Amino acid sequence: MAKILIILTGGTIGSLSSGKAIDTDRRASVILLEEYFRQYGHDDEFVTAQPLNILSENLETRHWETLVNFILEYDITGFDGMIITHGSDTLSYSSAMLSMCLCHLPLPIVITAANYIVTDERSNALNNLRSSVALIKLFARGVFTVFGEKTGKSRVFLPTRLLEADALTDTFQSFGGGELGFVDGEVFEPTPLSINPSKSQIESRREKTFSDKLSLCKNILMIRSYPGFNYNDIVINDTVGAVLIVPYHSQTARTQGKGSVSALIDSCHKRNIPVYCAPFKGRDKYYKTSLELLELGCIPLYAISPESAYCKLLIACSMDIGILDKDIYFEEIIESDNKA
Repeated sequence: MAKILIILTGGTIGSLSSGKAIDTDRRASVILLEEYFRQYGHDDEFVTAQPLNILSENLETRHWETLVNFILEYDITGFDGMIITHGSDTLSYSSAMLSMCLCHLPLPIVITAANYIVTDERSNALNNLRSSVALIKLFARGVFTVFGEKTGKSRVFLPTRLLEADALTDTFQSFGGGELGFVDGEVFEPTPLSINPSKSQIESRREKTFSDKLSLCKNILMIRSYPGFNYNDIVINDTVGAVLIVPYHSQTARTQGKGSVSALIDSCHKRNIPVYCAPFKGRDKYYKTSLELLELGCIPLYAISPESAYCKLLIACSMDIGILDKDIYFEEIIESDNKA
């Protein structure tokens, strides 16, 4: 038997439909838990709390403050694990933020979502919940994101490597390659990749990322590269703590012609606003445009997903702490042969 704290935040997994509209509804979690107990019995004890009740596309940084600080202040004594339900639209961002803020807690934490509302026969909500419970029983600590199919195996991701879902299939991928593994019934099957940490590494103790409450008082302007984008169109206000440029896959961006990234970087530096670029691969040889980004003073963040880079910068700039050169929770892709 496991005693599990379930933190509800809304999203599709916490929604019901009325006509054509889908919106958050507190009855959704009741329906989901009732179905769980009907199919799997009452061997496990669930305690629920709901600090947020929003569709995740409406997520703002203040919601992260509310959620993280609520969890940090909650008495988790006696709990064997925690499940955080969330909307799928911003799941990759919240997975990165929550894992960076909560990875020091002495219990396993699973973040999960659903592709359809709980009353829809296509929904994977129940299977994701069941897999989340199983994962908690298999790990002593660590943070994970679970998202699978309606039935069968559920995919387990490192939260700091989760990428935004495919808009057509509603499926997720992992930055750098495959998922961490799968939950199949009561068994965890790791994916054999050299970039994945071992079970013992996941369960190792970690320091708290910041000493006090989470406070996200700065904004990070995140800019994705695409052909024809005019960087001169960007207006940077005084709340921006840093600019994050997401380059093309070859760690490049347009540095030539009118409205290139060069003018933006120069303008930011004149206002003492740092400009970062992620992900950078750190190869021995660079394209000319990559070298120009570095020469212009763009600071590279190596082998990290855009979502994790954004969240890490947001914490670092808002709370003025030196974490950018620190691997908080496996967000930096590092090859390893030691998978004991």
